Parts: sequence; C-alpha cells; structure tokens
Amino acid sequence: MKNILCLALLYLFISCSKDSAAPEPVRKIQLSYPESEINATFRTAGGIAPNIIQWNGDAGFYSITSSTEILRRDHIVFDSLTGQISWGKNLPLGSYDFTITAESGETTETVEILLTNSLIKAFFSGGFEMVDPDVEEIDYSAIPVDYALWLNEDGTVAMERYSNPAFSAAGNWTTIEGGSILVDFITNLSGGETTYMRGYLANSAYLPKFTGDYGSAVNENQEIEERTGVFRFEWD
Repeated sequence: MKNILCLALLYLFISCSKDSAAPEPVRKIQLSYPESEINATFRTAGGIAPNIIQWNGDAGFYSITSSTEILRRDHIVFDSLTGQISWGKNLPLGSYDFTITAESGETTETVEILLTNSLIKAFFSGGFEMVDPDVEEIDYSAIPVDYALWLNEDGTVAMERYSNPAFSAAGNWTTIEGGSILVDFITNLSGGETTYMRGYLANSAYLPKFTGDYGSAVNENQEIEERTGVFRFEWD
C-alpha cells in the first residue's frame, strides 16, 4: 500500500510538471552602429546605418530624437525601416546628439550617437564695411567684394585685397560654440594691431556665407567688444 501511494504521488508530480508551461524567453533586440561619435566634414554629404541588428522575432521599426533643433530642419534624413541616418551638404557646423530606438512589439533598444560637422579649410571672397557701433540693421548684400580670405587646415589665416596687391594679412582661426568662427589677423599696413572677426557660417544648398562683426578687441566670451564694422564673405 505504501508503494502504491508513493507511485501515485510520483505520477502526480510528473503530470503537474508537464502541465506547467515553460516561461517564454525574454526578447532582446541587439542594435549597434559602426561608430557612436561621427566626424563629418563641412559641405560633404554622408550617412551611417546599423551594422548589427537582431530583432529576435518580428522585424520592427526605428525612430530618432535629438536634444537639438536639427531634426526640425531639412538637414537630416532618417529611414525608419533601415535605421540609416543621412545628411546633406547643407548640414550646419556644430555637434548634434541623436537617440535611435529600435522597437518591435513591446521590446525596444536604444543607442546614442553624436554627429559633429567640422570645417577643415575654406576659401572665401568678400569684404568689410565700417558702420556705426549702434547700428543693428545691416544690409550685408551691399558690402563690396574686395578681399580673398583663406582659412587653412592648420588653423592659420591668409588674406589678400583685390584692389591693392600690396596688402597682405596673416592670423589664426577657430570654430567656437554654436557654429560660429573667430578669426584674428594682422595686416602689413596695420602697424601690428590685431583685428578680430566673429561671424556665423550659414550653410545652404547653394553657397555658404560667412557674416558677422569685426573690431579691435574681444571679451572673455569671444565676442567682439569694440565693433568697427561688419563683414560678408561668400564660399568660393
């Protein structure tokens, strides 16, 4: 009788074990891009797509967000089916963070990407116009083209004047926060006095334009303090 009871309990245990459904495996999407920090070159189109994507089930879709305003413009194209990020020649200077999410059902996976668009070198034609320091409305299109400006890859500056072959200038340039450019130079006619230019390089599908203020001093925030006038240079 004791043996029969033991066999009955064993049979009941085995039956319950078979009836209990095994827990479903936890789904996890695997998502990766070749680089998490991308260095782009000004006026050069590019793109990047996931190099690893394992849905572990039905294929889903991608979405993208950024803490910047770049996605509200027409500079970035994102493919929600492939996860590819593309940018055109008109991408402004600066750094842009992106959060890309792959989603299938209730399962998601996210990655962070930082895209930095940098100016390596440039050649411009344009000019300068003296203005009253208190004047705010400037007609940049009226500034005559009389200078050639080189921003060299090593961070140096060269300048010539079309109407005066004896004129020359040399200095330095750097990109600062917000896609602006700061230039300092000394001409062979200035007696050693440094001139500072600070402006924004506006990109477009056509020719970028470098416009801003110039003067004899900058403050701790790299802003022109004693404005002499304004300048306008066009990508050449």
